[in-house]
Amino acid sequence: MSLFDVTLLLAIMSLVILGPVYWAIGWSSTARYQLVLVVINAVLADGKARTTPRGWRRSRALRRVDRNCRRVEKCLFKVHSIAGSVPRRSSRLRLIKRHAALVAGAQRDALHRLDIDPETALAELARLQLVIAENHLRGRQAALLSADLLFDIRPVSRLRNTWRESAHMATAILAAMAAAGGAAHVLPSIGVSEDLRPWLTLGAAVLAATLVAGWGRVIRVIGLLPA
Repeated sequence: MSLFDVTLLLAIMSLVILGPVYWAIGWSSTARYQLVLVVINAVLADGKARTTPRGWRRSRALRRVDRNCRRVEKCLFKVHSIAGSVPRRSSRLRLIKRHAALVAGAQRDALHRLDIDPETALAELARLQLVIAENHLRGRQAALLSADLLFDIRPVSRLRNTWRESAHMATAILAAMAAAGGAAHVLPSIGVSEDLRPWLTLGAAVLAATLVAGWGRVIRVIGLLPA
């Protein structure tokens, strides 16, 4: 076995090993503070954008604000799971999910004001996110924002988000299958040993899915596989 083969094999094994490790971290005690940690990053991004002078640096900072808001929104839709205080079959879930959709809508409304009055919008967005995190820590999963802050707010469609996420997951699976099929066809023709072919095929599938849909979605697909 050549040095190149050994290096490639180690790289692929690292990908395979990191998956379960990442999954284990997700179920650790720190996962209970996932929303808070995401909010902290979002508020820091808001502050950075507000203090950054106009120009390409400001544009990059505002894009970072947008990305962090999407992460907060993603956590909002699974806040019941993050809190760990609501059983899956509880009747409380419906109220929490409906409220989360409104909170996500309020955050989007604040985010959309960035292109109208950036300075004021960034300050308001940060305050809104801090209130969300504080109420979450206090166990108020169905009252992350008060009713006056949610007045006339259009809720974000959970169904639309679910369909979009399902499409991403399906794309990841299709990309993995296509890459695995291509690798299985090409590897024998270029003289790769039989011992390495399964690992290289697996590596190609994981790499393709990661490039298409992101590592987080790949981890979720791996979690669906039978043990």
